[in-house]
Amino acid sequence: MQDIADALGLSRNTVSKAINNTGVIAPGTRELILKKAVEMGYRQLAYPLFFPLPGLSTDTSSVSAAPAVDVGHSAGPSGQVMAGTGPVTGGQENTAAAGSRSEIAMVTASIPGGSHFAVTTIDRMQQIFSSLGYSLAIYRVLPAEISSLKLPGSMNLSHTAAIFCLELFNYEYCRMLSSIGLPLLMIDAPASFDREPLSADVLLMENFSGIFSFLKQMSEQGKKTVGFIGNMMHCRSFFERGTACISAAACYGFEPVQPYSILDYPPGKNPARIADYTDDISRLLGEMPTIPQIFICANDFLAINVISSLRRMGIQCPDDILVLGFDDAPESRYHAPALSTVHIHTQSMGTVAAELLLSRISNNLREYRTTYVPTDLILRESTQA
Repeated sequence: MQDIADALGLSRNTVSKAINNTGVIAPGTRELILKKAVEMGYRQLAYPLFFPLPGLSTDTSSVSAAPAVDVGHSAGPSGQVMAGTGPVTGGQENTAAAGSRSEIAMVTASIPGGSHFAVTTIDRMQQIFSSLGYSLAIYRVLPAEISSLKLPGSMNLSHTAAIFCLELFNYEYCRMLSSIGLPLLMIDAPASFDREPLSADVLLMENFSGIFSFLKQMSEQGKKTVGFIGNMMHCRSFFERGTACISAAACYGFEPVQPYSILDYPPGKNPARIADYTDDISRLLGEMPTIPQIFICANDFLAINVISSLRRMGIQCPDDILVLGFDDAPESRYHAPALSTVHIHTQSMGTVAAELLLSRISNNLREYRTTYVPTDLILRESTQA
């Protein structure tokens, strides 16, 4: 015990609690100590590994009958641990040993189109997973499967090492996925702040600084009115962008944002594709008593649609109104006027997403994390008064 304590810089008493499974100790610390014990060759433990680690064996034939560490999972054949052996709704029940899990599953309600920021993110993730021997499988969950909380029919959990969600913002469905027991990453997440936090890591782009910087500049130019367009409850990133607009406006002396905003659009549509928008936004803009000097939109596709709708109303951008999008989709650069936006570093998103999943595979007991990848404000023609 003293050798292990010295190797980790911990007290002997802490190591004793972990090895003897006594006293109060953080689960992450217990896991760290037991892994170090196995690395140093100590075998007098019943130590269940979730997933095989380089240089470590999950063979328990020589393990003594010491009390096993309670990790909240069921022991499978030969003492191996089966993540999520409880009942699973839909798909295949998870009954294979950890060593056979070579697939990382992406679950989505909408396959991203070529303009969506996540296409590059997924490509980067696939490169990293492939280099480590994992395959990437993409599963589209249908509306009926979401409503019945069932996994996609072709998804076999016995092959799955981890799951990540993209464009999947139904809270109950995400909670079902988190109950399976496999490592789970949400790339963006449901805007369900009044519900129990999900047992998952969350990856987001940074949604505040670009909007704050933009409105600070606009206030210095004498602008006083700004509105936000986007369904703030569609997902967490939309909520944060709307919150950033409202907060920054208050900080920099703008009039209240809500009277100039459309906060429930698009209802029930997919904000990832221009094709899913209709002329509803023209009607909603026409019903506004006053058009503000600036619109900040939840993404670029909304912003492009808003500019087109305003043009049909005889309101020109940037002559009569300034418009800022978010995402820096390819269309934003070629649109007339070229769209000011907030750039997402999609390659960095992919790298960080892969790191989060791989670290969760190696240690499914660590604390859940919410991670932000920096973004950059890009000013183009649509905000040049």
